[in-house]
Amino acid sequence: MTRRKQNEKYEDREVSAFRSTDLTGEGVPARVLLAPWGDVESSNGSFVVDDESARLALDAFDDHATDLPIDYEHQTLGGTYAAPSGKAPAAGWVKRMFAETGIGLLAEIEWTEQAEELLASKEYRYLSPVAIIRKSDRKLVAIHSAALTNKPAIVGMQPIVNREQSHHIAVQMAPLQELRKELCLSENTDAEEVLAAAGRRLTELREDSKMRRVQARVEEAACAGKLVEAQRAWAEALVAQEEELFDEWLRTAPVVVVPGATRPPGGAGLTQGREQSATNRARAEFRSNPLLARLTTESAFVSDALRSHALRSTTTSRKAGNHQN
Repeated sequence: MTRRKQNEKYEDREVSAFRSTDLTGEGVPARVLLAPWGDVESSNGSFVVDDESARLALDAFDDHATDLPIDYEHQTLGGTYAAPSGKAPAAGWVKRMFAETGIGLLAEIEWTEQAEELLASKEYRYLSPVAIIRKSDRKLVAIHSAALTNKPAIVGMQPIVNREQSHHIAVQMAPLQELRKELCLSENTDAEEVLAAAGRRLTELREDSKMRRVQARVEEAACAGKLVEAQRAWAEALVAQEEELFDEWLRTAPVVVVPGATRPPGGAGLTQGREQSATNRARAEFRSNPLLARLTTESAFVSDALRSHALRSTTTSRKAGNHQN
C-alpha cells in the first residue's frame, strides 16, 4: 500500500480512549467487556458497535497476530499521556477477543502480577480501551490497546463485574452457556459455532423422530400380521417417503401371518432384517440421549447393541432347541 493510500485510509478514522469496564467487583476479572453493543455515548464522542464493527475489530485483532497491550493511563499513546519517565509498563495483555451479539466486544486478559495487586487493592477501577473509530459512520473498527485508569469516559456505562451487572450479563449469556454444555462444547466456543452446532443437533433430532415414527408404523403392520420380515426394508422406505401410501397399503393388505407373530421362518434375509432393526433402534437411542455422546461414540454404541442382540438370539435359539428335544 502506498503512503498516499495509507493516509487516505486513516483520514477517515480517529483514535478514541473510553471507559468500558468497571473493575471494582470481587476478584480480578479474566474476561471483560471492551465495548458494549449498539450506540455508545462517550465524552470523547459517540460510536456504534454492531455486527460489521465487531467483524472488523476481530479481523484487525487477528491480522495483528500478537497480544494487545494493556498499560496504565494510556502511557503507550505517548504525547500528553506519556509518563515523566518515558516508560509505559504493561499491566496485562489481551490474549483473545470475541464478540457476543447484543452484548458487545469481549476480551480474555492475562494480567501482570503488579496489576493484579493494584486491582485487588482497588487502586485502579476502570479498563479504558483505545478504539479506532471510522468517521464516516462512527463505527468502531478496531481496538488499538487498553489501559487501567480512574478516568471513565463512556456516559452512563454500568459495571460489568460487580454483582448487579455480572448477574445481568450472566442472565443474557446463560442460554448460550447451557447450549455449550448440552452440546459438549468448550466454554470458549464462539456464539456462531454454538448456534451452528445447535442447528445440526436439531436436524439430528428431527431425523431421530422420523426414524422412530417409521419404526413404529412398521411394527404396527408387523403386529397386525400384514408384514413379514423380508418386507421390512421396503416398508420403512415407504413410510419415510410416502406415509399416506403406506396407510393405504396397510388398510388393504391381507393378513399373511398370525397377528402378533412377527417372526416367520428364519433364513439369511430374516437375520439381516433383524440386525438392521437392532441397528436402527440403537442409533435412535444414541441420538435421542445427549449423555451417551459424552460416554462413547455412536459406532461403538451400535456395535455393542449388535453384540447384545446376537447374544440374545443365540440364547433364544438354544432354549428353543432344548425345548424341542
